[in-house]
Amino acid sequence: MSERKSSIFVGAFVVGALIIAAAGALFFAGGGLGSEKSKVVMVFDGSLRGLTIGAPVALRGVTIGQVTDIDLILDADHGEVTMIVEADISGDSMQLVGSVTETILEELVERGLSAQLNTQSLLTGLLYIQLDFQPDKEASFSTIASPHPQIPTIPTELEQLRRSLETIDYAAIAENVDRIASGLDELLNSSDMQSLPGSMRSTLEALEAASTSLTTTLEENSSGLKAFLDEGTRTVATLNAELPDITDAIEGSLQRLDEALVSANASLGGLERAAAPDSPPRRQLSQAMQEVTLAARALRSLARSLEEHPESLLRGRPGDES
Repeated sequence: MSERKSSIFVGAFVVGALIIAAAGALFFAGGGLGSEKSKVVMVFDGSLRGLTIGAPVALRGVTIGQVTDIDLILDADHGEVTMIVEADISGDSMQLVGSVTETILEELVERGLSAQLNTQSLLTGLLYIQLDFQPDKEASFSTIASPHPQIPTIPTELEQLRRSLETIDYAAIAENVDRIASGLDELLNSSDMQSLPGSMRSTLEALEAASTSLTTTLEENSSGLKAFLDEGTRTVATLNAELPDITDAIEGSLQRLDEALVSANASLGGLERAAAPDSPPRRQLSQAMQEVTLAARALRSLARSLEEHPESLLRGRPGDES
């Protein structure tokens, strides 16, 4: 009896384990995003050339599913073509962290989850679907009726470039280029532009004539200039040779004036003692002393000026040229 109970217990344990394993497999294989349904739909506007059934669906490079169906809907009234791609999402390569709810896909989409076509191989041209979070890019939803949750899509880089090129007004650019070309043609063919070579030729001829005239003038006056420079050199040499004698003569004159001043001061002292302050001899002597003093100052100033500016013997004192 006990063996029968033990067998029943072991059998129940095994069945329970199988049920738990099956439930886990169903969850990850069929409800990896928190839903019983594993299918999702994506609607693309551009060409699906290169996308085939069985193409991978990857999330940041990790394959989490594959394309199961590609449908094309043609709207005859509006002339629009809609391409619907269905894919199965598997949870084999995903581990969900946190609370899993039935609206987890909607939450991921709100956070920027979107689908985009990418190239598997440049050699084969095959495409796959890349899922990623790109909240900074504008993703598009479709209004199609589908029982499966929809993941918004964004155009490929090539499609974005094509759309940008379509917004360029090539007609306006061609018109501007044509207007610029017309303006250049009018400018180049204008009378002013046609006369420009002649004006430039006349200017060059005038410059050549002026250069020739200047060369001739310099050649004609070169001998006179050389003689003038030679004479100036001789004059400067003479001044340099005679300047010490002139300075010595001035120094001698200053010494004699100093001696005269000393003698006059002695005479003035004797006269002050012998004559009245307002007497004519005293006034005359005082006036003579002042004149001698002024003469001495003038000679000292001349000597200093010749020492600092010996060229003043030729050109005069600084400031006299004005």
